[in-house]
Amino acid sequence: MAINISAKNDYSYLFNSMNSSTSNSSYAFSGINLSDYASIKNGSYGKLLKAYYAESGEGVSGSSSTSSNDILTSLTKPQSTYNKQEEDKQNLNEIQSSAKELTTSAVALMERGGKSVFKNNDMEEVYSAVSEFAKDYNALQDKVSKTGSEEVKKAAEKLTDVIEGYESQLKDMGITVGKDNKLTIDKKTFVSSDLEKAKELFNGQSSLSYLVSSRATSLSNTAYSQNNTSSLYTMDGTYASQNIGSVINDYF
Repeated sequence: MAINISAKNDYSYLFNSMNSSTSNSSYAFSGINLSDYASIKNGSYGKLLKAYYAESGEGVSGSSSTSSNDILTSLTKPQSTYNKQEEDKQNLNEIQSSAKELTTSAVALMERGGKSVFKNNDMEEVYSAVSEFAKDYNALQDKVSKTGSEEVKKAAEKLTDVIEGYESQLKDMGITVGKDNKLTIDKKTFVSSDLEKAKELFNGQSSLSYLVSSRATSLSNTAYSQNNTSSLYTMDGTYASQNIGSVINDYF
């Protein structure tokens, strides 16, 4: 669309193309001709709008007017939504990866026989394995705090519920649960704790480690399902809920 300021004093003609559809769909973008869009970006529309409203006696910021900034914001919103979606997809990837790492460290505490961290009855060795477990758990909490997915948050809450259920036993071994749901270990208290109590807490099919590995796997699956949807966001930029994540989360 060619713009000739000197040739026309009636600037309202500039808005006609915004209310009509173009015959060539390759030039259509969010209902506005691409040449119009270019004029908005380079400032031409802004100058013409000011001149138009100066003649009509209305302010550009008047309640009945539409400014070039409003138009540009409307046009660029899809790009902003896309960037947010990509950012959250990356975060979901990280949640999935962190959940798998937590599962691995939890399973390591459950090992029996020659692979068991309890085989040498050495609390220093057990402390190292539990510290890895706590580190992975805390890292996962950091990742979850950044997601916009309600389904992932629900799955994460079920994981923290497990930890809270064992809070008293963990405290007896020098492991505290903070307000941010993160674990802190006092090494001196832990290594001086009863080995059998540590084994009961972290080793075996009914242990804390088993429940954490189960919830972490569920969380990983939920993050995966959320990350592989066609779109994480609706047209207005809000996070889209996914029923499949809820099904996986409720199953475990």
